[in-house]
Amino acid sequence: MKVLKFGGKSLGNGEPVKSAIDIIQKEQSTEAVALVISARGQSTDLLLALYAKAVAGADVTPDLENFFAYQYIKGLNLDLSSYQTELQQLLEALQLLGVTNNRIKDRVVAFGEVISALTVTELLRQQGLDAVFADARQLLVGRCVANDVAVDFALSKEKTTRFFSALAPQQIPVITGFIASDPEGKTITLGRNGSNYTATLIASFIQATEVQNWTDIDGVYTASPKYVKNAQKIPHLSYREANELANFGARILHAKTILPLVESGIPLKIFSSFAYGREGTLIDEKGSGKGIKAVSTIEDVSLVSIEGRGLLGKVGIDARIFSALSSNSISVRLISQASSERGIGFIVNKEDAQLTEQVLTKEFSEELGHQDISRIQVNNNMAIIAIVGRHNYSLEKAIYGLRRNKIWLHLISNSINGEHISLVVDNQDLKKAVNVVHNQVFGAMKTLNLFAFGKGTVGGKLLDQLVRTGDDVIRRRNLMIRIVGVADSKKMIFSEDGFTHNWREELAASQQATDFGNIINLLKTSGLENIVIADNTSSQELTEQYPVIVNSGFDIVASNKKANSISYAFYEGLRNDLKKRGKLFFYETNVGAGLPLIDTIKHLHNSSDKIERIRGVFSGSLSYIFNKFSVEGKSFSTILTEAKEKGYTEPDAREDLCGLDVARKLIILAREVGLQTELEDVEVESLVPPSLAAIGPFEEFMAQAETLDAYFATIKASLNEDEVLRYVGDLMVAENKLTVSLVKASKNSPLGNIQNADSLFEIYTESYETQPIIIQGAGAGAEVTARGVYSDLIRIGGHY
Repeated sequence: MKVLKFGGKSLGNGEPVKSAIDIIQKEQSTEAVALVISARGQSTDLLLALYAKAVAGADVTPDLENFFAYQYIKGLNLDLSSYQTELQQLLEALQLLGVTNNRIKDRVVAFGEVISALTVTELLRQQGLDAVFADARQLLVGRCVANDVAVDFALSKEKTTRFFSALAPQQIPVITGFIASDPEGKTITLGRNGSNYTATLIASFIQATEVQNWTDIDGVYTASPKYVKNAQKIPHLSYREANELANFGARILHAKTILPLVESGIPLKIFSSFAYGREGTLIDEKGSGKGIKAVSTIEDVSLVSIEGRGLLGKVGIDARIFSALSSNSISVRLISQASSERGIGFIVNKEDAQLTEQVLTKEFSEELGHQDISRIQVNNNMAIIAIVGRHNYSLEKAIYGLRRNKIWLHLISNSINGEHISLVVDNQDLKKAVNVVHNQVFGAMKTLNLFAFGKGTVGGKLLDQLVRTGDDVIRRRNLMIRIVGVADSKKMIFSEDGFTHNWREELAASQQATDFGNIINLLKTSGLENIVIADNTSSQELTEQYPVIVNSGFDIVASNKKANSISYAFYEGLRNDLKKRGKLFFYETNVGAGLPLIDTIKHLHNSSDKIERIRGVFSGSLSYIFNKFSVEGKSFSTILTEAKEKGYTEPDAREDLCGLDVARKLIILAREVGLQTELEDVEVESLVPPSLAAIGPFEEFMAQAETLDAYFATIKASLNEDEVLRYVGDLMVAENKLTVSLVKASKNSPLGNIQNADSLFEIYTESYETQPIIIQGAGAGAEVTARGVYSDLIRIGGHY
């Protein structure tokens, strides 16, 4: 015979209870079954609410009628009037007494299981099955001890086996879960997950072949799907592993549930009654071998810490702590103690925290008075994350991930047998922390949560690339980059679930104004892990907020050059923040668009090879302009207009012509090789003719095309036949000399040979003094730059 237990959600009105009856019919056709039944739907909550109202003296009539209306199933010949009368009398007695009474409360709650079992019994009889109602109070006997129930196993087994031996071969016992009786015959309840405990007790007493737990989820998962969306079902667990999970908050399990099975070797199978036939989780003696099995959580616990010089080397402190707590029925979940014994920390349930502080303050009043104990501190709103299974390097991985996400660990506890590690974090960080730990220890798909500032040419292209190629990155790199937010200068959107191809429409329809402080607060309180900020704007105001971003625990990728080219004090301060917080800032596209220039220079600078000079065409837009102008017969203004139409220049092309953009890039490279330079240190030759420098709007500037063309025609006329014009940035490291100027270059030189909008960089080092390292390629264009930012995002993903 096998025991089938059905949870409350599996017995709800409509399809749930119909499915449950179908499952029972199918299972009993292959082997005899015994059923353990929970209260249907939300019945227990409704009964507890009725009890509370009655104790408070409130009118319970409407709620009582609603409760019994829910129990009614059309077409079922089941008279519950006597139960309604009995419950009403109980509630009226409570109204008169006006005091709480646990035994009466248990009697009130018991109506849920009794009526549920009667309902299932009648439904099975309608299907032609010989179902027999059984009140577990006639089978299970226990005694309330403190806040727990101690079952009398010998007497309960005797009563249960006597009942089963009297059953006819085809009869199906339908047993109430959750409830039992004490030696005086009064109703008691078996606590959280009590119906599961009923099922495993019954199974152990009758030596069942297996226990099936039919519930609303199809097994035990590697983490709570409530927190971790990519949690996976665990097909096979050992009793020990299941017990550890039960002790650390797994909703579907309870420690007491497992113990009767361990002694009798009966397997437990967990299935979803909403998906009959789908594989569930098997729990037995063997399990599936070593390895991490799950990351479980307990919310809302309190951390109690005792510190003081008087603890050093003093014998008996621990005994006094636990004796005082035990005498007040306070259970300690975890404990951690420094080897010096100057500090002891432990975890209790939040509802016990205030009493714990009072008990310990009284116990150690003398030590507190003499300052041998400096303080007894209670920190509420804590949570426990437990890594269950043989862990090897899991602790190191978990701690690394938590630190990268700026999550503080208040306490760490490692079990003696190595079956679990427990980490205590702030409850407000629980969602983020459990995702981080889960992904670290399981090597699950890593997720970067991206908030993107800027939706223009580069920013928009980046987001489109992420949407278009995201599945490929998941497949090839096991990395998901989720776009959780987008902001332009006016509006923003944010969603923890992320945005895809519709991000433009969502942003256009948004009524939420862009507010940097609000965005940072949203991200910090969201529970999202591995947050990266992308800056594809030209905003210095946003740049100045980078320290806030870093100190909030977020990484940065940026095509915006301002952070690396404004004051050196800011540059150095940002690096210090990054180092202190362990965060990343990638900006390969600051110089050379998508070319691997900055990373190459970093590697050379950090090696023994000394960089002496960096020279090149830094601007893809000016490269295009002078490539065309040097060899074609078109006027300078015509080529400038073409470059602007192709998206190579800024909307006001004078931002390119003034040389400031190249100067910023030169500053960035100078700082990469250790020079403490400022923007004003760069000697810049502007390409804006002096006679046109004072003109305001760009349209008015272009209206002076004749003057512009004459100016550059004069310069072009000075070229030899084998020469071309190039706008060159030049960094002489030893001299700390930075220049930006228009030069003549031989067509046969690397500088003279570049085509279209290519950039080219010559890197001279001690090893490559006469034959420089040359990096060349597309140096402009939104697509190329966006791809470079994308590459930086993937690099960040490699660090998690």
